[in-house]
Amino acid sequence: MSMGTQHSRVRSGTDFDDATVEYAAAAHQCFQQLQDAASRLASILLLMSFERSRHALDHATREAAASQIASGRECFLSLKPTQRTAHFHRHLSTGLERLIQSSRAIDQTLANRAQALDPLPLLVDGWRELENASKCLPGFEVVDFSHSCCAQHTAHPSRM
Repeated sequence: MSMGTQHSRVRSGTDFDDATVEYAAAAHQCFQQLQDAASRLASILLLMSFERSRHALDHATREAAASQIASGRECFLSLKPTQRTAHFHRHLSTGLERLIQSSRAIDQTLANRAQALDPLPLLVDGWRELENASKCLPGFEVVDFSHSCCAQHTAHPSRM
């Protein structure tokens, strides 16, 4: 197939039109930014669980997570989903929204606001949405820790 044809073929043998291929290429950067942001948010939550002083937290990590979410949002808003990518796009949209909510909840928690939501369930939901999105299009993989050694220890305490 030449570059000027209407369809592109991926490993799975499925045909994708040029607009879908362009969407997937552009969405990859957004997807990666959101994955990275989720990882940073998780590290912040881990630090929050250990640190007694809120001032001891790494502000650079918080700023980097917020920046990645903002960049991911900007990239997301520029995407032009096709019929083939609509399902992926919905999961990506929900994942982005949950990461934004988790980041805000972290900020509110650190500011000792009484109405602050628990950021962990929001982050878990956001990650789950990214995992769901990854199943909709080829090339969007996430690391699945559910089959790792430590996950097995949690499932079977007697093997610890």
